[in-house]
Amino acid sequence: MKEQLIQYWHSLKDQERQLIIIASVVFVVFVLVMGIFRPLNNAIENAQKANLKQQELSAWVDESIAKLKASNNKRAGNTNNLSQIVNSTRNRYQIEISKMQPSDNSLRLTLDSVEFNNLVEWLDELVNKQGVLIENLDLSRDDKPGYVRVSRLVLEK
Repeated sequence: MKEQLIQYWHSLKDQERQLIIIASVVFVVFVLVMGIFRPLNNAIENAQKANLKQQELSAWVDESIAKLKASNNKRAGNTNNLSQIVNSTRNRYQIEISKMQPSDNSLRLTLDSVEFNNLVEWLDELVNKQGVLIENLDLSRDDKPGYVRVSRLVLEK
């Protein structure tokens, strides 16, 4: 087979050989561009977009936390027990409490994984409608996009 290809190559005219060489180079360049460089460029572009979205989400989270902490000064009077308030409102926002430690006028909570928007809405209701103060809030990103883990949430009445 190899000898037949060599014989065929030598039987071609110089112009035909040059044409085959040029066509081969164009084909290799095409394969490199379409098979390697273009997908790699698209992947880099998608990663940059995802990074930008994560930065925007992080800035929004920081801004929302600042708003929640600033709203601590607003109190609406509510005479219910703090545990009762938390338990009666958490189901509407799909909040699963993994740990609850009540003390005199405060309640310390731990939430494993909660959708951030639901958490913000729930805390907004607790502060603005139920008169609860957020004394401390420690949260971190969860593995799932849009979810956070609350390692410590201290509420006061």
